[in-house]
Amino acid sequence: MIFTRNSLSQILSLENITDAMLCSTLNKIGLEVESFCVRVAPKRVVVGKILECQKHPDATKLNVAQVAIGGKEGAYAMRQIVCGAQNAREGIYVAVALEGAELPDITIKKAMLRGVESCGMLCSTTELGFPKVNDGIVELDSSIGELVIGKELSEYPVFNDAVYEISITPNRGDCMSLMGVARDLSVAFELELKPLNPSKVSENAPGIGRVLQIVANDKHDASLLFQAMETKPSVLPLCVNLFLAYNGILENAWLKDAINFSTLFSGVILNAYPQSFCQLDGQKVILTLKKDAQGFESIYHENEKLSTIGVDLCTYASKESFVKEKEFIVLEASYIPPEIIAQKAMETKVKVDVKVFQRTSRGSSPDLAAGLSVLSSLLLGEEGVLYTDAQELIEVQPKNPITIDLELMAHIIGVRLEKLKVVNILKGLGFGVEISSDENFIIAKPPLFRHDIVGLQDVAEEVIRFYGIDNVPSVPLVFAQNFQSNTASREYYFRRKIAQKAIGAGFNEALHFVFEDREKLQGYGFAVLDDALDLLNPITQDLNTLRSTLLLGLLRAVERNCKNGFNAVSLFEMGAVYDKKRKEGMRLAFVQSGLLCEERFPNAKGVKGSYFGFCDRIACVIGGFSLEPLESKIKLFHSGQCAKMIQNGKEIGLIATLHPQVASEFGLEETYLCELNMESLREEIPQVQMYSKFQKTQRDLSVVLDKSIPYYKVRSCIEGLKVPSVVGFYPLDLYQDSTLQDRISLTIRFTLQSSVKTLEEKDINAAMEIVLEGLKKAFGAELRCS
Repeated sequence: MIFTRNSLSQILSLENITDAMLCSTLNKIGLEVESFCVRVAPKRVVVGKILECQKHPDATKLNVAQVAIGGKEGAYAMRQIVCGAQNAREGIYVAVALEGAELPDITIKKAMLRGVESCGMLCSTTELGFPKVNDGIVELDSSIGELVIGKELSEYPVFNDAVYEISITPNRGDCMSLMGVARDLSVAFELELKPLNPSKVSENAPGIGRVLQIVANDKHDASLLFQAMETKPSVLPLCVNLFLAYNGILENAWLKDAINFSTLFSGVILNAYPQSFCQLDGQKVILTLKKDAQGFESIYHENEKLSTIGVDLCTYASKESFVKEKEFIVLEASYIPPEIIAQKAMETKVKVDVKVFQRTSRGSSPDLAAGLSVLSSLLLGEEGVLYTDAQELIEVQPKNPITIDLELMAHIIGVRLEKLKVVNILKGLGFGVEISSDENFIIAKPPLFRHDIVGLQDVAEEVIRFYGIDNVPSVPLVFAQNFQSNTASREYYFRRKIAQKAIGAGFNEALHFVFEDREKLQGYGFAVLDDALDLLNPITQDLNTLRSTLLLGLLRAVERNCKNGFNAVSLFEMGAVYDKKRKEGMRLAFVQSGLLCEERFPNAKGVKGSYFGFCDRIACVIGGFSLEPLESKIKLFHSGQCAKMIQNGKEIGLIATLHPQVASEFGLEETYLCELNMESLREEIPQVQMYSKFQKTQRDLSVVLDKSIPYYKVRSCIEGLKVPSVVGFYPLDLYQDSTLQDRISLTIRFTLQSSVKTLEEKDINAAMEIVLEGLKKAFGAELRCS
């Protein structure tokens, strides 16, 4: 939202308020100032009037203008200026840069243009350092003030103005308008808002019922207010066009620009239906409110849909096909509860006009009469006729009142405020306030434009915004220490212990929003929320659903680090994910990309990572685990290097190599991924075991077996034998050649130890024989001979 001090002063008296005070207050009340600047017209740029304009004798695209730049009528100081603007013509007031004026890109000097002397320059707004409002030179009008020939342009507030750009949070749709911002500032500065100038009504203006009828046969959620007028298309005031240009929505289309300005000014969703959509011919225009094929409330004329409430506007208003005489126009102001239109749009995935839907889904202003007053005043002009009365279809569901316990609110905000102070703040913000007989209670009814206020905490937040968080006294925290160990605290400490181990293993912790791109999740094969449970009002188009995995966020983080020159990136994240039913779960994810260790002495080429090396790093964090093959449908994972992680007989997550195609998309080297279910990880209490004082010994066993047999089955078989003297074993070597055909040679190293004696050779051989026999029975394994 961009506004200027001059535009704000049309609603709020700012005589004793400096720009610094305005910036500070906006930030304090939650309307963060993103940018601020002062736009001033250069010196020696004055108001001029073209008294004569003729074609250049030697250039078809140039005009020679005789311009008054000072003095009084009949005795003007004149300058001859050569100008190429198509809109230069006799009788218009212009901005004249005199000799010596220093514009942003040029210093004005007397010059000869195609043999004709030019003593100055007729300027456009962009040449003066302001936004573009039209093609050609700027045409000054009385909207900037009384036009005095020779007066410095910088003496007019419009051309010596402070420009503010503020950020609006998604819940503050009411502040996407000038009146909404002014309302908050009026409370902060304890000022009264200026009343709007009512639209003039002709003495003998006909009633609207003669020309317009609104019909609604079914129950509806939208509220609508209609007016009608006859007016002649004209150029909008310069200050209006400049305000639209600051916000980047000036279209130089008379009716559309009038609607955009009135909506930006009032916050009301406005629409217009010019005579283009119907032929009166003495007949009454009948507009019908009914639902379209997708269930949206829409306005129809006969069988033609003209607009959809809260979704898009009438297309006829965008067409500049107006006649030069008076035109009949129906004006519409609408309001629909934001939760209703947002839910409907999400369910149907309908294509919306972003500018309209952004306002309706965040909460537009329900003051329909104020919006129509602004629009009709702008369109009427001198010769326009506004029909008396209005047609309305009002369906407003009142908001539930909130009982405010002043004592409880004092605990929330940290200070006890006087009852009158709270009442004045709430009334200024548009709340309906009912004084209770009990001094400690107030009954407050939130305004319709604040759909985000539903409870005492929300009201307390509004009050503290204007009282000022800095005015709350600092008080030391006082509490009685007690035993605070509970399930939540133990879970927290366990997670932080895991995080410390991950950092110790060389991983850096990352944090991301819990939001993700729904399309990308689906594209890679991850689960997404059911449509009915998805976000109604996402913070951005790219973060439009709740995440079901931590891996995409980590991969983007790795990509950014690699682009910043890091070639050894190891990250982990611990956070919430959601299944398709929106059930929350906690996950722990790791990613390792590129080198394991950067290039530095004594490893001049760095240390490359590997799949099993990555497994070892994860084991250092969560403890030992085993792997089992996994065929995953997730497109992130390499199909041949993806495995389930098994710990204490339970599946706890998966570990995989990033698919080469996906790695190429992200611009990454060899990358490994791991995602664990935090609920499956538990802090194990150390178990005391008998420690044998007798010597350990090692023995290697090489067997030949079918290569299709995975190692985890071999491991399970050996563990199932429960040979007393075997205290540990692991695969040592894997060998294959043409002589073995479809078989492989697997060498397993065993650690043997007894708790009662030193093992003799016969004891060791007996143990190995038990293992060999078990493998023979289970897999048909054979002892490999040298």
